[in-house]
Amino acid sequence: MLDLYAGAAQPARWVQSMDRLCSLTGAQSAVVQAFRFEGGQAQVLWSAQDSRTRAVTSVQSPELNTGDNPRLEQRRVLRGLDRVASDELLFDPDDEARPRLQQRLAMLGLGRFIGTLQDVGRGVYLGLALHRPVHDSSDFSVEHINRLADLAPHIGQAFLLTDQLQATMERDERLRGLMDSLCFGIVLCGEDGRVQWVNRQATALLAPGAALCLQGEHLYGRSAQDTLALLAALSAARRAGPQRVGYLRLGEGAQALHLAIRPGDDPGALMLVLSSAAVALELPAGALENLFGLTPTEARLLGAIATGSTVEEYAQLRGVSVGTARVQLKQIQAKTGQHRQSDLVRLVLSSAAAHLSVPRPS
Repeated sequence: MLDLYAGAAQPARWVQSMDRLCSLTGAQSAVVQAFRFEGGQAQVLWSAQDSRTRAVTSVQSPELNTGDNPRLEQRRVLRGLDRVASDELLFDPDDEARPRLQQRLAMLGLGRFIGTLQDVGRGVYLGLALHRPVHDSSDFSVEHINRLADLAPHIGQAFLLTDQLQATMERDERLRGLMDSLCFGIVLCGEDGRVQWVNRQATALLAPGAALCLQGEHLYGRSAQDTLALLAALSAARRAGPQRVGYLRLGEGAQALHLAIRPGDDPGALMLVLSSAAVALELPAGALENLFGLTPTEARLLGAIATGSTVEEYAQLRGVSVGTARVQLKQIQAKTGQHRQSDLVRLVLSSAAAHLSVPRPS
């Protein structure tokens, strides 16, 4: 039973559980499958097999693991819902699909069958199938049938745990990818500076020699004094609670790092937002076109102004006259309703264009 529930976090334990079930029942094969119906046919969403079945079926008859199995047709399989069923229950006496299936299974060394089926919610069913060796014509015993009936609810619960954990892991992976697309660094750490997670931008900002760096699992300033200042800021932010945000600058000049520190809901975690003036802000021209209704030329000029260029510098870089660039600027001001360059900068830096990094060509 321990292997069964441990399978949620360790998929290999499902194989061990199925191997043990084969040993306890004299089965040659044990397979559990989650599926839903589409057009009366089962679409397999997830499965686990004993080690022998995993090796043999995937090579010799993979379609049996993907729903191409007459037992899994809706009109047959639902006859076994919430009970231990055999082929005698699932197939009509004159159903020609049964001998054809048995012939295919015999080629894999599989004989007599019993199984269970349960509805695990959201239109998903979970089936468990046991097969004896093809040369063993004896039925499964009453003890084996009762064991399977007792085990079925636990298999259902173990699958739901597996499904929930897998969904959580997939969601977390998607969130990590999204966090990596931010223009600023994100760090989750404890009050002692021990890092729990960083996004890609934070990894770059915390490089060796930076005003703040990651050594092993902990954050350190460039000097002992900076490290103490960081730890004091983390402690103060923890005491202040989630309604307050702390701020800290480490380093000087262009190499300075700016930190915003906010406690999380978990008492053991704080979120650090890191930025550096030394990292050039990338403003995709396409984003500015879409957000502010600009032409490509206007978007390039606005991006240059928002990242610190003057109209004169932009004109020289693009090889146009200053007068032409000023005409373009007036068009931008008319479209955005912002008539001072400082207001244009504020508008751009508060927009969505300033917060997502541009994917690099691979």
